[in-house]
Amino acid sequence: MAKIMKIMVMLLVPLGFITTVGVTAQAKAQSTPKSIRGTWYQYRGKNKFFVIKITKNNVYVNSKLTYSTKKSGANKIFIQSLSKKVTHGSGVSYILNGHYKYEYQTFGEFWLSKEKISNRRVLKNYHHMDHYNVFTKNKIKHNYSYHKDSFKDIGR
Repeated sequence: MAKIMKIMVMLLVPLGFITTVGVTAQAKAQSTPKSIRGTWYQYRGKNKFFVIKITKNNVYVNSKLTYSTKKSGANKIFIQSLSKKVTHGSGVSYILNGHYKYEYQTFGEFWLSKEKISNRRVLKNYHHMDHYNVFTKNKIKHNYSYHKDSFKDIGR
């Protein structure tokens, strides 16, 4: 009987290591990536700015809480990361409320661009009909947003 127990233990212990070593925990995507956190500005003319403030658990648009971990439905923050395969090799872009049902419920895709303004990288956003929004970390009185008839620039 003791020999049978030893054999069973010798077989089960390595089997336990094999089945548990390869398991990795998947974190819920409910906090924003550090690369896009902060306060971002877009000049709208006449000394007015469109302001997006991205914190770990909240997104404020013009000082109004828009997405949060405490909200529900399309306003609950859920980060959907779009890989380089989706953006055709350019970079990772993010949708801040990945649980939306209709396109109008989202602000589109956000990504930290490699382009720089005033020696700082800019946050870009694509939303509806070929319009790219450009946000800067500093209040700069120039709107760098543009229109382009191509999806190839998403993530660049």
